[in-house]
Amino acid sequence: MAAKRLGGGAWRAGSRSIRGVDRCAPAGGKPSAGGRRSSPPAGSRGTHRRCARGAGMTSLDEQAERDLARMQEARAAKAKAPAKAGKGGKSPAAEAARARFVNTLSEAMGRPGVYWIGTAQDRGTGETMEAEPQWVCSPLSVAALTRDAAGNEWGRLLVFPDRDGQEHRWSMPMSMLAGSGEELRAELLRQGLEVTTIATRRGKLTEYIGQARPEAKARCVLRTGWHDGAFVLPMTTYGEHPGEPVIFQGATADGVALATAGTIEAWREQVARPCIGNSRLVLALSAAFAGPCLGLLDAEGGGFHLRGSSSSGKSTALAVAASVFGPPAYMRTWRATDNALEAVASLYSDLLLPLDEIGQLDPRNAGSAAYLLANGQGKSRSHRDGSARAAARFRLLFLSAGEVGLGDLVTASGGKSRAGHEVRVIDVPADVEGGCGIFEHLPDDCAPGDFADRLKRAASEHHGHALREWLTALTADASTARDHLRAHRDRLADALCGEGAAGQVRRVAQRFALAAAAGELATVKGLTGWPAGEADNAARVCFAAWLRSRGTDGAAEPAAMLTQVRLFLAQHGEARFSPWRDADESHKPRTINRAGFRKGRDDSGGLAYYVEAEVFRAEVCSGFDARQVARTLGLAGALRLDSNGGFTRRERLPDGRKARVYVILPELWSDDGDEDSEGGE
Repeated sequence: MAAKRLGGGAWRAGSRSIRGVDRCAPAGGKPSAGGRRSSPPAGSRGTHRRCARGAGMTSLDEQAERDLARMQEARAAKAKAPAKAGKGGKSPAAEAARARFVNTLSEAMGRPGVYWIGTAQDRGTGETMEAEPQWVCSPLSVAALTRDAAGNEWGRLLVFPDRDGQEHRWSMPMSMLAGSGEELRAELLRQGLEVTTIATRRGKLTEYIGQARPEAKARCVLRTGWHDGAFVLPMTTYGEHPGEPVIFQGATADGVALATAGTIEAWREQVARPCIGNSRLVLALSAAFAGPCLGLLDAEGGGFHLRGSSSSGKSTALAVAASVFGPPAYMRTWRATDNALEAVASLYSDLLLPLDEIGQLDPRNAGSAAYLLANGQGKSRSHRDGSARAAARFRLLFLSAGEVGLGDLVTASGGKSRAGHEVRVIDVPADVEGGCGIFEHLPDDCAPGDFADRLKRAASEHHGHALREWLTALTADASTARDHLRAHRDRLADALCGEGAAGQVRRVAQRFALAAAAGELATVKGLTGWPAGEADNAARVCFAAWLRSRGTDGAAEPAAMLTQVRLFLAQHGEARFSPWRDADESHKPRTINRAGFRKGRDDSGGLAYYVEAEVFRAEVCSGFDARQVARTLGLAGALRLDSNGGFTRRERLPDGRKARVYVILPELWSDDGDEDSEGGE
């Protein structure tokens, strides 16, 4: 693959990187052709490389040599008396005087860095002379101009070494120059650039960056993930992009702890391979590989939630999944506001977002958080002038864990758990048979807690390499990978679902099947060390556990409606429904806040409830459409219809009134058979 030149360095295919300047150059000038180049260490925090010290660092390019020659000439001329006049009566030093920036790695000017060389009037001769150079910051090169595909979001690609000699590359949004530059300086200082502490010189840093005009240009993107065949990470781009190089641009170079440690071989042997036989661990790792496949397949986002008892190993599954991408710091928690969660999600686009402790999530925000992460679109906001601002967009798969499910949180806040919630956040029972938490298979003579600690320790020591290998494999032949993943996903999803499965169940099966397809392909690529079929089997086991917990492979709403009606009658049947035969007996206790009447059926036993129409709509069906609830009751044979098939009947009630009521029959409880099951294994 042909290499592209950008900013004086090489644009490498596969893991693309823009190399910066390692020779002295003026602002916006070209770097020296003789600069040394080396690959940045894989997975390092920030994109950087080791800069050589010694002779290579002190050699100057031609422009810098001319700049130094002018300064030396100016100093020598000033020391001479009288100075020899040049053209127009000016001394050579005066003729050479011009304000400019110089970026040098040489120590000839005192210390390497960016210098501002201004001009001043000589008090003796009145001539304009060059002033003493003012140090602005350590060496900093502006390697390329950046902007998005629409010609907006302009920026500058900055390249600089830190004190350890590590080279950093950061695509800086030009909007950071709009103010005083404090935010810009803070970020550069955080990454290791040295900046002058003299207040009057600090503004020169923004001036230096702002006036630079490098020849190289690149396309910038504001989110990670797939962009026209290339996969963009904050510091590296994988694959070939048609046209200009593509780089990530943001107000900070960090945000996602993508880093490497240890080796891929050790990770495979100590993290991935021990997961064999443990369906929840294999599902977690498969989900990690599935994250970067969402954009490739144009699949919808969503998540898996491991719900189980405390200390069952759920956090271990998250740590194992996170190790595909980086250290334990890659994991996040649910404890965040909607705005903060949106900002985090934007950083994890086309990746896996591990979220621990769902119990820390504000129950009032639980439902909206699920829709936010799964739908991939943030809140609509406006500019100060009232015009609409583009909403943040992202696409991710998330893996969550906690002792409660999303539906539990929603109902705890008085809300209604919707079928859309269960499709977006799939509750997978974490505890398996055997009493060992999430572990079905333990190494010999190893307790569950010890096994969990061993996996976490290995994930902390070896991580990050699997993502690099995975993205390299996917982008090497994206078309073939796409076809393979799609075929595998669709085939397994069809096998998981019965012919009569509802659409919601099929959508859930698709996500399990996608994780399995990614896990199997990663196995084929030699990343996991698993036997063929391991990821498929884990998906089948976990899907079956989810289906048992759900109780039906039909649509969730009808079951939820029937459950709610049963609950209302169970809670209020005695207190708010007057017995039919006692309605006219004045000596009987009066029913407070009556909802209707209850009447025994001699033929089959049980009670029929005559529910006042307003109570049915406002209370019994709270959160649902009343007509849909009535229709569901009718289909279940639990609602007595009128002669025209209507949902209400005009009845003469024991209190003498004639009113339309909903007559709910004892058959309501006849299909409640397996509802008591919790779906345990």
